[in-house]
Amino acid sequence: MPYPIQTQTFTVFMGTQEGIHSVALPVIYSSSGSRNLWIDKLGRAKKILGYSKQNSSAITTNTGSAATMVRALRGYRQTGAAISNRQVIGVFETNDGDGADEYELWYSTNDGTAWTFMTGGDLGSESRGRIPDFAQVDNTLFFTNGVVTPRAWNGSTLTVAGPAAKSPTPTGAAPDPEVSGLLNGSYSWKLVSVETDGTRHPGSTTSNTLQREDEQCSLSWTADEDTDVVGYELYRTTGSGATFYLVTYIDGRTTAAYTDNTDDLTIVVNRSIAEHGDAPPAGSYFCEPHKQRLWWGRTDTNPRRVHWSDPGLPDQVGVNNYLDFTDQTSVGDVVTGLVGDFEGMLVVFCERSIWTITGTGQIVSDIMDWTRTKSNAVTGTVSHRSVVSVPAGSIYTDTSGNQVTTPRVMQAYFSPLGDIRIFDGNNDTVISTPVKETLKEFLYAQRSKVHAVHDIENGHIVWYWPGATPSGLQAECTKAVVWSYRWGVWYVWPDMPMASSTTVETASDTQVILTGEAQPSKGGFCYEFFDGDSFDGSNIPARWITKVIYGQDNSWDTRSPQKMMSMVKRFRWLDIIAEADTDVTLTIEWLSGSGSDEAVSRGAASKSLSAFSMQLISGSGSVIQTAAESNITLPTDSVQKIINLEGTNGSYIEDVGCRIRVSDDAQDGSWSLEGMTLGYQILPGARRRLQD
Repeated sequence: MPYPIQTQTFTVFMGTQEGIHSVALPVIYSSSGSRNLWIDKLGRAKKILGYSKQNSSAITTNTGSAATMVRALRGYRQTGAAISNRQVIGVFETNDGDGADEYELWYSTNDGTAWTFMTGGDLGSESRGRIPDFAQVDNTLFFTNGVVTPRAWNGSTLTVAGPAAKSPTPTGAAPDPEVSGLLNGSYSWKLVSVETDGTRHPGSTTSNTLQREDEQCSLSWTADEDTDVVGYELYRTTGSGATFYLVTYIDGRTTAAYTDNTDDLTIVVNRSIAEHGDAPPAGSYFCEPHKQRLWWGRTDTNPRRVHWSDPGLPDQVGVNNYLDFTDQTSVGDVVTGLVGDFEGMLVVFCERSIWTITGTGQIVSDIMDWTRTKSNAVTGTVSHRSVVSVPAGSIYTDTSGNQVTTPRVMQAYFSPLGDIRIFDGNNDTVISTPVKETLKEFLYAQRSKVHAVHDIENGHIVWYWPGATPSGLQAECTKAVVWSYRWGVWYVWPDMPMASSTTVETASDTQVILTGEAQPSKGGFCYEFFDGDSFDGSNIPARWITKVIYGQDNSWDTRSPQKMMSMVKRFRWLDIIAEADTDVTLTIEWLSGSGSDEAVSRGAASKSLSAFSMQLISGSGSVIQTAAESNITLPTDSVQKIINLEGTNGSYIEDVGCRIRVSDDAQDGSWSLEGMTLGYQILPGARRRLQD
């Protein structure tokens, strides 16, 4: 009498852990063993689309025509009453040691298909390897990279950030002869030129500092050359402060002197200067909008300092307007990124800590009311480009294996510890446990190159990171892990040589993902991601592999079937349902339960999936066509295949469990796994494994 065949049916190919697990789990998807897959909105395991070149010819440097790679990409949109100018900004740089050492800014008006060099966009060899930051305020895009003076782009012209013309600079001196007065302390002054309509010019450079002890001060300056100016506002610090308060209005453009004898208590109730006229710090690494200001973060001289701009004047920054994120535990730390308007806070990411800034920027008792708070986060981030805002309702697996849903918007980021975390404003939580083995290849020395892109349409975030690199190649980002916050699962994309990424909108699409080539040996190419059916002409090696399938016992409680880990089974057949966009040949392999992700299979079968389609016709039998006279076709239902799990020697797998591996390595269209049923027999007389 034959052994009865039992079945186990799977209809969802999602999971929350990585690799083979020692305990039975209610899911079968192996995040680590699978490759180049994603979970679509219907919950199907699906082969990813590829990426295709936007520009047919590689970009070479404007100076010297040297080969490049794409260090950064950024979308820019200029809007107005009669304009809507969409551009992509690209940073192209040469390979280390090739003799060219170029770092150049280019722009494209057609989503990366053609590129134009920005006049003045050659930022020199010192910028090579630096990761830039961008921030758009109104129609101006600001650029920093930690080396050059920040730049500003208005869609056609690249300039040095900061006011073009400043008010005259006052000079303070002791009256001759000395005159007793009301000034007592150390003082500095600024002038602001004023036009007839009340328009204020950018403030002057700060005057010299003068010490007074119950004395007056004589001020002088050169008259403003702008004939529209009708007078000046004079601002001064208190004797022990750094905020500039209005002292008086001085009538007349040609007036060029004033004697200051106004006491501190009188001026502290006056207007404070909001037009400092000072340019952003040279060598700033970061720029980020927050509360109608642009915040400029970190220089090599002050690695934990962040400056704020004047309200509505993003490129005017008071030299004394800064916060320093240093305490007894953060010496040696550095700022690695800024995120504005996160629940009313500015988040300052350092490499080993995370801080928040609250407040409005109002001056209270000679002090701005910004409040800096160090969060409870265990660690910070490696790069500002790795930080992504994730929506409320995102699903992740915590370190205990439990699925958690985020109650509100949070920040996800790549940490120096080689994991990915989310930050809720005070605490951080590791969410990348399912791919922790994969991320062990992360190269800490190249951490600043990590970058992420948020694919909103597909509900996942892609982190590109540098892993082990073959000898002779640059250590750039070559791999990716992806968090599907819609389903709470992870996938691994191991062949991703992308140094940069961004999303842009086009006239016909609300989201297009662009990535930049990381290998100068291949050239400066911009790609459209999730497009086509190949990796720029190369095959896509896609693979879906299960965890160990133990079978389940439905005999006593169908609501909670139990895994039969201790019983030996004979696995007989697999009934699989799949769908393909084009004709695809899948290789289905079966492995012993103890087999690793790369183990040699016990048997294999090749099954072809044909993308049959039906011609759309009218009720009278006429072919229905588009306006362009193209036929309209509809895909048929999914294809179902039954596979006999018999090995090459005629035997079946007899084990407590088995694993199924489905793969293809071709330039074919995407395919989806929709469900499968596994048939097996429990072997009497061998219901329990042998004891040691």
